[in-house]
Amino acid sequence: MNYEEHKTGNQDMESVQEYGDNDSKTVNVGAGVRIEGRIDGAEVSDISGTLSGTINSSNINLNSSGIFNGDMSGSDITISGNVEGDINSDQYLIVNQSANIKGTIEYSSLQVSYGAKIQGTIRHKGSVHSYTPNIEPIEKEDETENHENDHEEDV
Repeated sequence: MNYEEHKTGNQDMESVQEYGDNDSKTVNVGAGVRIEGRIDGAEVSDISGTLSGTINSSNINLNSSGIFNGDMSGSDITISGNVEGDINSDQYLIVNQSANIKGTIEYSSLQVSYGAKIQGTIRHKGSVHSYTPNIEPIEKEDETENHENDHEEDV
């Protein structure tokens, strides 16, 4: 192997290492791209195309051109596109105006913009606290005492 071949080989290896490492754990599904399958363990998932299957990612952003069919779970989820399936958000779920959701939503914190379309079931995670006022009954005074007191004042 001459020097030029060795140099070209090393450059190719560096390119593979540069693009092969994804320490940021980011998934991008571009507009016009269609994926079927499972995404698990991603930190950030940005979907502008079509994804059918399951996704488990810390931060999920479904853009207005994005279409998702299946089960979605994560901590922070923002929906601007079309979803048909289950959404399970551990922390924040933001549903923007252009969103169209059909399915079951479970959330801890929910923000829905005016104009968003949601058809299905919405469930809050965790315990729901109810407030019961502690009101003690008001005791009525004995009417005979009141009349006697009124009578004594007249005399």
